[in-house]
Amino acid sequence: MRMKIYSMKFFVFCAISPAALTAPAAAQETTIFDGPFVGVQVGWQQDRRSATTSLVPPTTTRVTGDGLVYGGQLGYDANIGGAVLGVEGSIIGRTGSNGSAALDIETGRTINVTARAGLLVSPESLLYARGGYSNARFSITSPAGNSESRDGYTLGAGYERSLSDTMSARIEYSYSNYGSDTLPGMGGPVVLNYRRHGVTAGFNLRF
Repeated sequence: MRMKIYSMKFFVFCAISPAALTAPAAAQETTIFDGPFVGVQVGWQQDRRSATTSLVPPTTTRVTGDGLVYGGQLGYDANIGGAVLGVEGSIIGRTGSNGSAALDIETGRTINVTARAGLLVSPESLLYARGGYSNARFSITSPAGNSESRDGYTLGAGYERSLSDTMSARIEYSYSNYGSDTLPGMGGPVVLNYRRHGVTAGFNLRF
Protein backbone atom coordinates (compact mmCIF):
# COMPACT_ATOMS: atom_id res chain seq x y z
CA MET A 1 0.00 0.00 0.00
CA ARG A 2 2.79 2.39 0.91
CA MET A 3 4.58 1.52 -2.30
CA LYS A 4 1.41 2.40 -4.26
CA ILE A 5 1.17 5.80 -2.50
CA TYR A 6 4.79 6.59 -3.31
CA SER A 7 4.26 5.51 -6.91
CA MET A 8 1.19 7.75 -7.19
CA LYS A 9 3.08 10.74 -5.72
CA PHE A 10 5.91 10.15 -8.18
CA PHE A 11 3.43 10.01 -11.08
CA VAL A 12 1.76 13.27 -10.00
CA PHE A 13 5.15 14.97 -9.57
CA CYS A 14 6.22 13.90 -13.07
CA ALA A 15 2.96 15.16 -14.53
CA ILE A 16 3.14 18.56 -12.81
CA SER A 17 6.87 19.24 -13.22
CA PRO A 18 6.85 20.06 -16.96
CA ALA A 19 4.04 22.57 -16.46
CA ALA A 20 5.81 24.11 -13.48
CA LEU A 21 9.04 24.44 -15.44
CA THR A 22 7.46 25.88 -18.57
CA ALA A 23 5.22 28.39 -16.74
CA PRO A 24 8.03 30.85 -15.89
CA ALA A 25 9.36 30.63 -19.44
CA ALA A 26 5.89 31.33 -20.81
CA ALA A 27 5.52 34.25 -18.41
CA GLN A 28 8.78 35.72 -19.72
CA GLU A 29 7.56 35.64 -23.30
CA THR A 30 6.09 39.02 -24.13
CA THR A 31 3.68 40.14 -26.80
CA ILE A 32 4.23 43.83 -26.03
CA PHE A 33 4.92 45.93 -29.16
CA ASP A 34 3.41 43.20 -31.29
CA GLY A 35 0.29 43.64 -33.42
CA PRO A 36 -1.93 46.57 -34.48
CA PHE A 37 -2.32 49.82 -32.55
CA VAL A 38 -4.10 53.17 -32.73
CA GLY A 39 -3.22 56.31 -30.77
CA VAL A 40 -3.01 60.07 -30.33
CA GLN A 41 -0.11 62.52 -30.14
CA VAL A 42 0.51 66.10 -29.06
CA GLY A 43 3.61 68.25 -28.86
CA TRP A 44 5.71 71.13 -30.17
CA GLN A 45 6.76 71.89 -33.72
CA GLN A 46 9.06 74.48 -35.23
CA ASP A 47 8.94 75.30 -38.94
CA ARG A 48 12.04 76.92 -40.41
CA ARG A 49 11.96 78.51 -43.82
CA SER A 50 14.44 80.60 -45.73
CA ALA A 51 13.80 82.68 -48.85
CA THR A 52 16.78 83.61 -51.06
CA THR A 53 16.32 86.25 -53.74
CA SER A 54 17.93 86.49 -57.18
CA LEU A 55 19.36 89.92 -56.49
CA VAL A 56 23.07 90.64 -56.76
CA PRO A 57 24.22 90.04 -54.14
CA PRO A 58 21.39 87.66 -53.09
CA THR A 59 19.61 88.27 -49.80
CA THR A 60 18.15 85.61 -47.52
CA THR A 61 15.17 86.04 -45.21
CA ARG A 62 14.69 83.40 -42.53
CA VAL A 63 11.41 82.74 -40.76
CA THR A 64 10.95 80.51 -37.71
CA GLY A 65 7.57 79.70 -36.22
CA ASP A 66 6.56 77.55 -33.25
CA GLY A 67 3.22 75.86 -32.75
CA LEU A 68 1.28 73.17 -30.92
CA VAL A 69 0.82 69.96 -32.92
CA TYR A 70 -1.92 67.38 -32.40
CA GLY A 71 -3.13 64.33 -34.26
CA GLY A 72 -3.50 60.59 -34.42
CA GLN A 73 -1.70 57.52 -35.69
CA LEU A 74 -2.32 53.87 -36.49
CA GLY A 75 0.10 51.11 -37.34
CA TYR A 76 1.41 47.63 -36.82
CA ASP A 77 4.44 46.28 -34.91
CA ALA A 78 6.17 42.91 -35.17
CA ASN A 79 8.15 41.82 -32.10
CA ILE A 80 10.93 39.54 -33.35
CA GLY A 81 12.89 38.24 -30.38
CA GLY A 82 13.95 41.57 -28.92
CA ALA A 83 13.80 43.58 -32.15
CA VAL A 84 10.68 45.45 -33.22
CA LEU A 85 9.84 46.31 -36.83
CA GLY A 86 6.76 48.33 -37.68
CA VAL A 87 4.88 50.64 -40.01
CA GLU A 88 2.79 53.67 -39.08
CA GLY A 89 0.55 56.24 -40.70
CA SER A 90 -0.31 59.55 -39.02
CA ILE A 91 -2.12 62.80 -39.69
CA ILE A 92 -1.41 65.91 -37.61
CA GLY A 93 -2.38 69.56 -37.50
CA ARG A 94 -0.83 72.55 -35.78
CA THR A 95 -1.67 75.92 -34.32
CA GLY A 96 -0.04 79.28 -34.90
CA SER A 97 1.57 80.88 -37.93
CA ASN A 98 4.89 82.46 -38.77
CA GLY A 99 6.01 85.25 -40.99
CA SER A 100 7.85 88.51 -41.49
CA ALA A 101 7.44 91.64 -43.57
CA ALA A 102 8.76 89.75 -46.61
CA LEU A 103 7.44 86.25 -45.97
CA ASP A 104 4.17 85.02 -44.46
CA ILE A 105 3.50 81.26 -44.35
CA GLU A 106 0.94 79.11 -42.56
CA THR A 107 1.18 75.35 -42.12
CA GLY A 108 -1.80 73.05 -42.60
CA ARG A 109 -2.17 69.34 -42.06
CA THR A 110 0.71 66.89 -42.39
CA ILE A 111 0.45 63.23 -43.41
CA ASN A 112 3.27 60.80 -42.59
CA VAL A 113 3.81 57.19 -43.66
CA THR A 114 6.88 55.73 -41.97
CA ALA A 115 8.70 52.55 -41.05
CA ARG A 116 10.46 52.09 -37.74
CA ALA A 117 12.99 49.70 -36.24
CA GLY A 118 13.86 49.37 -32.58
CA LEU A 119 15.40 47.28 -29.84
CA LEU A 120 13.87 46.29 -26.51
CA VAL A 121 16.12 47.65 -23.76
CA SER A 122 13.85 45.88 -21.25
CA PRO A 123 10.70 43.75 -21.65
CA GLU A 124 8.62 46.94 -21.36
CA SER A 125 10.88 49.56 -23.00
CA LEU A 126 11.70 50.22 -26.67
CA LEU A 127 14.28 52.51 -28.28
CA TYR A 128 13.62 53.09 -31.97
CA ALA A 129 14.41 55.06 -35.11
CA ARG A 130 11.85 56.10 -37.71
CA GLY A 131 11.92 57.27 -41.32
CA GLY A 132 9.69 57.66 -44.34
CA TYR A 133 7.41 59.81 -46.47
CA SER A 134 5.84 63.10 -45.37
CA ASN A 135 3.38 65.44 -47.10
CA ALA A 136 2.67 68.90 -45.66
CA ARG A 137 0.23 71.64 -46.65
CA PHE A 138 1.55 75.23 -46.83
CA SER A 139 -0.24 78.51 -47.50
CA ILE A 140 1.97 81.41 -48.62
CA THR A 141 0.54 84.95 -48.70
CA SER A 142 3.78 86.86 -49.36
CA PRO A 143 5.70 87.61 -51.57
CA ALA A 144 3.06 85.95 -53.79
CA GLY A 145 -0.11 84.10 -52.88
CA ASN A 146 0.27 80.35 -53.19
CA SER A 147 -1.06 77.20 -51.52
CA GLU A 148 0.44 73.78 -52.06
CA SER A 149 1.05 70.33 -50.64
CA ARG A 150 4.73 69.46 -50.56
CA ASP A 151 6.27 65.98 -50.56
CA GLY A 152 9.32 65.31 -48.43
CA TYR A 153 10.84 62.94 -45.92
CA THR A 154 10.86 62.68 -42.15
CA LEU A 155 13.39 61.08 -39.78
CA GLY A 156 13.11 60.58 -36.06
CA ALA A 157 14.02 58.68 -32.92
CA GLY A 158 12.10 57.92 -29.77
CA TYR A 159 11.43 55.92 -26.64
CA GLU A 160 8.27 53.94 -25.98
CA ARG A 161 7.22 52.16 -22.79
CA SER A 162 4.43 49.75 -22.08
CA LEU A 163 1.94 50.93 -19.43
CA SER A 164 -0.15 47.74 -19.53
CA ASP A 165 -0.87 44.85 -21.85
CA THR A 166 -2.98 47.14 -24.04
CA MET A 167 -1.45 50.62 -23.68
CA SER A 168 1.92 52.26 -24.24
CA ALA A 169 3.33 55.80 -24.09
CA ARG A 170 6.13 57.35 -26.12
CA ILE A 171 8.18 60.49 -26.68
CA GLU A 172 9.76 61.26 -30.03
CA TYR A 173 11.93 63.79 -31.86
CA SER A 174 11.53 64.24 -35.62
CA TYR A 175 13.14 66.22 -38.44
CA SER A 176 11.36 66.81 -41.76
CA ASN A 177 12.62 68.24 -45.05
CA TYR A 178 10.26 69.41 -47.80
CA GLY A 179 12.84 70.55 -50.33
CA SER A 180 12.77 73.94 -52.03
CA ASP A 181 10.37 75.93 -54.18
CA THR A 182 10.83 78.79 -56.60
CA LEU A 183 8.37 81.67 -56.28
CA PRO A 184 8.01 84.87 -58.29
CA GLY A 185 9.28 87.98 -56.54
CA MET A 186 10.44 91.54 -57.09
CA GLY A 187 13.77 91.51 -58.91
CA GLY A 188 13.52 87.83 -59.91
CA PRO A 189 12.61 84.40 -58.56
CA VAL A 190 12.76 83.65 -54.84
CA VAL A 191 13.99 80.21 -53.70
CA LEU A 192 12.11 79.02 -50.61
CA ASN A 193 13.41 76.14 -48.45
CA TYR A 194 11.25 74.18 -46.00
CA ARG A 195 12.55 72.49 -42.82
CA ARG A 196 10.86 71.29 -39.64
CA HIS A 197 11.74 70.08 -36.14
CA GLY A 198 9.29 68.56 -33.69
CA VAL A 199 8.97 66.85 -30.31
CA THR A 200 5.79 64.92 -29.55
CA ALA A 201 4.38 62.67 -26.85
CA GLY A 202 1.86 59.98 -27.67
CA PHE A 203 -0.31 57.17 -26.31
CA ASN A 204 -1.12 53.98 -28.19
CA LEU A 205 -3.94 51.51 -27.60
CA ARG A 206 -2.76 48.06 -28.63
CA PHE A 207 -4.83 45.10 -29.78
